[in-house]
Amino acid sequence: MNNIKDWILVHGFALLHCAVVIVCFFLGFPDALILTLLTMTMVVLICLKKTLSVQFTAITIILANVFGYILGTLIAKFISLFLAEDLVLHHSLATFITTEALGWGLILFINKQNPQRVKKEVLWKENIGWIIAAVAIVFMIRLAIDLILSWAKITPGTTTQTIAEVCAFCLVFLIFFALYMRNQAEMERIEEKFLQSQDNQPYKEKFIIHLNNRIVPVPVKDIAYCYAETKSSYIVTRSGLRHPLDESLDAIEGQLDPKRFFRISRSCIIASDAISSVSKMAGSRLDITLIEGIQNFSDLTVSRARVSSFLEWFEK
Repeated sequence: MNNIKDWILVHGFALLHCAVVIVCFFLGFPDALILTLLTMTMVVLICLKKTLSVQFTAITIILANVFGYILGTLIAKFISLFLAEDLVLHHSLATFITTEALGWGLILFINKQNPQRVKKEVLWKENIGWIIAAVAIVFMIRLAIDLILSWAKITPGTTTQTIAEVCAFCLVFLIFFALYMRNQAEMERIEEKFLQSQDNQPYKEKFIIHLNNRIVPVPVKDIAYCYAETKSSYIVTRSGLRHPLDESLDAIEGQLDPKRFFRISRSCIIASDAISSVSKMAGSRLDITLIEGIQNFSDLTVSRARVSSFLEWFEK
């Protein structure tokens, strides 16, 4: 999706809109619902390409239909002033121009305002309901308005139809915007609560090592990395000492500050200040070189599944 050029999306959908108008005209089919579906598809693809939130996309779908209908009506009337009275020509040309204006207008707005980007693979999966709801509601509104106008014997394209559609879409927009603001406030509250809990998290300052009849404290600030081997866990200090631990690596990970320590694989947790360099390996993995003086007792390879998270953590 990210490799598709903006001009391909916009021009492609503009031509597709124009083709639908012409085909539906000669077949005698109404084109309103098909054009609505195409407009929503273009908006979704543009927002997906720009990795914008689904809430933003849902609201944009509604606004695109409101402005698209108004703009299309105005452009069609403007074209009729200069061209002969040819309904299919007016409609197809107005639809083409409107689609171009909506597509480039949305892209320009995104590039200028730069809305917050999201992790597409996570947020779209969790909140796809927003998109489905927006598409379904807009589609049902267009269908309901067409049925009502047909029942009331109101000619399509009149001022009455325009006012009805604009009012309906504006109402839906206000509802979605209210839900969006409420959702944003809830997400900010949850994030703030999570950050507060992270700040108050009592991470360990030292580990107690039992060596025969001795008890040796190892400050966390001296730990270079921890690793697991068979059924045993070990701590390796910056001075090169290795100490066994009775706890599992999972238990150790929960007691270390994630800002300083990262679990690079199932068998190793490493401190950021113990890393001298990181090298790329075959298979999209990373190899870690320790700073001078720290002995290497374990495989210090970042597993393929953790590479992206590791790089984000390491760059902070």
